[in-house]
Amino acid sequence: MNCWGYHLAVSRCQFIDVGYGTIVYDQFGHFLGKYETESAAVEEIRALVEERAGNGGLIKDEI
Repeated sequence: MNCWGYHLAVSRCQFIDVGYGTIVYDQFGHFLGKYETESAAVEEIRALVEERAGNGGLIKDEI
């Protein structure tokens, strides 16, 4: 398991609206996902933040 070593927060994410939905990147440019709408993206990122809270808020990447 590789730990990126930073805390995820919705306010630190970049939401980019494109023709087919919304793409989300974290504060360092790591791709977090693509979603049909911006509201769906915010909801999913909030769920990810809550899930990661058990890990001290750190993002972990499965290798």
